[in-house]
Amino acid sequence: MTVPSLAGYLVVDLLDEDGSTRCVAAAHVDPEKTELVRRLRLEYPPSRESHPVQQAMRTGEPEFLPDLQARAPDMAHGPEHEAAIRELANTSGIVVPLAVRGTTLGAISLGTVPPQPQFDESDVELAVELARRASVALENARLYGEAQARAHAAEALEFVDDGVFLLGRDEIVRLWNPAAAKALGVRASRAIGRPIRALVRDWASLGERIEVAAEPTAGAGPAQTLPVAVHGQERWLSISGVRFPAGTVYAFRDLTQERAVEQLKSDFVSTVSHELRTPLSAIYGAALTLQRNDVRLEESQRSGLLDVIASEADRLARIVNAILWASRLDSGQMGVEIESCDAAKLSRDVVAALRAHAPGDVRLTVETADGLPPVAADPDKLRQVLTNLVDNAVKYSPDGGELRVTVSQAGNRVRFAIEDEGLGIPPAEHRRIFEKFFRLDPNLTRGVGGTGLGLYICRELVQRMDGRIWVASDGRRGSTFFVELPLA
Repeated sequence: MTVPSLAGYLVVDLLDEDGSTRCVAAAHVDPEKTELVRRLRLEYPPSRESHPVQQAMRTGEPEFLPDLQARAPDMAHGPEHEAAIRELANTSGIVVPLAVRGTTLGAISLGTVPPQPQFDESDVELAVELARRASVALENARLYGEAQARAHAAEALEFVDDGVFLLGRDEIVRLWNPAAAKALGVRASRAIGRPIRALVRDWASLGERIEVAAEPTAGAGPAQTLPVAVHGQERWLSISGVRFPAGTVYAFRDLTQERAVEQLKSDFVSTVSHELRTPLSAIYGAALTLQRNDVRLEESQRSGLLDVIASEADRLARIVNAILWASRLDSGQMGVEIESCDAAKLSRDVVAALRAHAPGDVRLTVETADGLPPVAADPDKLRQVLTNLVDNAVKYSPDGGELRVTVSQAGNRVRFAIEDEGLGIPPAEHRRIFEKFFRLDPNLTRGVGGTGLGLYICRELVQRMDGRIWVASDGRRGSTFFVELPLA
């Protein structure tokens, strides 16, 4: 627009954060010299203190050069540069700063070339107005870019998995992303504009325990893992914060599930240690007794001690086997080979094997429907499922009673039902009992031990055989476990 209507030469330099200048536009009435202008600005930036560009940016006032060639030595970096300036043949010049709100953005350099008339004072006023409008345009572009960046940042927060909320200095919520809404159970529409104390229970004490960085440049403070009550449930959040001029930004990650898993692992280690210690103690005690030479043992006593060693060794083997099964299931190394199986025979074999080890006050029975079609299953895996369920039913029947295994057809599936008269399972725990490491009686208050892996193994094996498993119990007395598998 400026060349050639106002000037024969133009350069726009912008000021970078490090104080250097960067040429962003150049023009000359002679197209062949336009490239020379760009090359000179790149090779010889206007960095000398005596250069009109530096003076205009430093003072904030326009520089009028009625005889530009006379100022060539002030601008040149050396003889070659001075010669190039004279080659451009500028006769007069005006340099006006680009500034807005007291901030210098750069400068516009204008020059005349023959046969254009040289600049006078009236041209300086026009150049100043041109620079003012250009500065406003630059500032608007910068503000628009910042607004776009903020908008993109706010949009990005909509999709991150970490919860983020922003509090003003008055501790009123200004931003509340979807992850925060999900973890803390409060929609953004209800959270924004309300005090944080009204949204997060015990915020007064929680806020004091969160380490908040003093300024954004320092990064967020170390994350603290803290319990937070959400609608009557305890959630564990790893939370940190950072202050900025308008308030504080908090970011957190919901570690409730991870903490639950860690707790289950800790409980599992404790449980397995206890479960292994009991049979090992029995085996060790029986073996020491058999080794003693100062005690005469009757044959029946020796046989009894050997029975203890054998039964407790079998118990150890079953514990280790359960751990190995769970490990193989988790790693995906457990495959199934589906074939046509006799469900009734499998059930009778399992019950017969367990009947020999069941307490005398537990009565094991099997009922199978006539003409029962074969089931599509992996016989070894189905045998393991039934063994775990029957063994579990025996274990949770400390007072004895009848334990009945019923096999019948249910539509296009075969249904196995293992019913006992034992302790029962509270309805609230019906789903959790199939989770890994979960035990109904973790503190052994009812004297029932276990690793918490049996029902988890059952669920995983049944699902791999395209079946389903569930339990029915009122929680007071007795439970019935159901397994359904497809017909062959």
